[in-house]
Amino acid sequence: MFATYFYIFVLIFQLYFAESNFEYNKDVQLVNSLILTQKSNQAFGLVRSMERKGVFTNNDLVRMDRYLSLKLGLNPLDTSYLPRNTGDYAIKSLALFQKHNYSNAVNLSQRSLQVNLGSDSLIKIYEILLAKTPKFKRELAQSKQSSLTKNIRLNEAMNILDLMKRKEKTLF
Repeated sequence: MFATYFYIFVLIFQLYFAESNFEYNKDVQLVNSLILTQKSNQAFGLVRSMERKGVFTNNDLVRMDRYLSLKLGLNPLDTSYLPRNTGDYAIKSLALFQKHNYSNAVNLSQRSLQVNLGSDSLIKIYEILLAKTPKFKRELAQSKQSSLTKNIRLNEAMNILDLMKRKEKTLF
């Protein structure tokens, strides 16, 4: 009962103090046009002001805020959110990469590929992150070299075993 009255109170509060749908749609169209004309700074400021005007959290505005902050290279990008779709996974992994948190970015990208198996964009992001990460470049080169030496040692061991079997047959 209390929850119903509280919800009605919040709706009335929103009716009087929040902006109308017409103004909101006009602001969204303005943000879209600013993004198309490569005015990301102005679009980012408008998205932030739209977030402050609303009573409730609008997930689309939060997502657009993340995209623009990543594009502008702003440091206060929040990476503590839980990604829900492929776009969120991509933005979070790129944000971690931008903060020079390479291992977490690559690990998140790998986990996102396990969750979303058929996403080509996540595969491409994983490949880009792996190629651009300085630590993993060295590790990949070392792992390739170590795997080559392991293969060579395995082949030598197999050849020695074959020789021992041949000598055994000749003794008997």
